[in-house]
Amino acid sequence: DRSGDAIKVKRLMTFITRYTSAPNENALLKHVDGAGKVDGSVVVALPVDRWTGPEEVNSFEGHGGGLTFWDGKSRPLGRPQEIQYDTRSGDLAFIDRAVWHQANPITKGTRWALVIFYKVADS
Repeated sequence: DRSGDAIKVKRLMTFITRYTSAPNENALLKHVDGAGKVDGSVVVALPVDRWTGPEEVNSFEGHGGGLTFWDGKSRPLGRPQEIQYDTRSGDLAFIDRAVWHQANPITKGTRWALVIFYKVADS
């Protein structure tokens, strides 16, 4: 029983991603983070950029975005279950190292996200 033990986590990398409606900049398609070198990641949906232009120009709301995850198996078909989340500013996603996921394409505006890769330290 480790209920009283603290879990030590080491931050490996932190970065901000930007998606626009431009080709090859609108999504990060299906992938696993860190190529097996991380234990997981945290993704924070950042606010719409109101500093470089009006919100109605920079907002992607209603024009795609969000996250899709493929996890586990759907019993009848034997395929991974596809789960879609429509993220909003401030939402957090904790993603395990083995979970396939993607940042869904946007067709308008700019989408920002803070990403943190981490490793659980050996005790």
